[in-house]
Amino acid sequence: MEHNVLVKKIIGWMEDKKAEEVIHIDVADKSDYTDSLVICSGMGSLHLKAIAEHVITKSRENGVQTISKEGLNSPKWVLLDLGDIVIHIFDRETRDYYKIEELWNVKRKTQMVNKNEE
Repeated sequence: MEHNVLVKKIIGWMEDKKAEEVIHIDVADKSDYTDSLVICSGMGSLHLKAIAEHVITKSRENGVQTISKEGLNSPKWVLLDLGDIVIHIFDRETRDYYKIEELWNVKRKTQMVNKNEE
């Protein structure tokens, strides 16, 4: 599946589970371990797990392997590695604490992605 198409699908899958503040950061020119980061917030450990499990299931259904998954039982942060795409699912407080977007010089509100954009 083409990379940008998959990113849009992942964002849609996250939004299916009511993920908040979903963003995509293209890091292909800045990182040697992945091409994209997709980051979202959830409202507690059960919500984070639901978002992650939905993304894992939908990825598998679309022939995309989850290379690694960390924190599925964590109340704060779940990380999914799909190879070219790394997904971070945070509770709000942890996301605000680590400020991953700022590491890449990205502001959350200016980088919001709409899954319906082409």
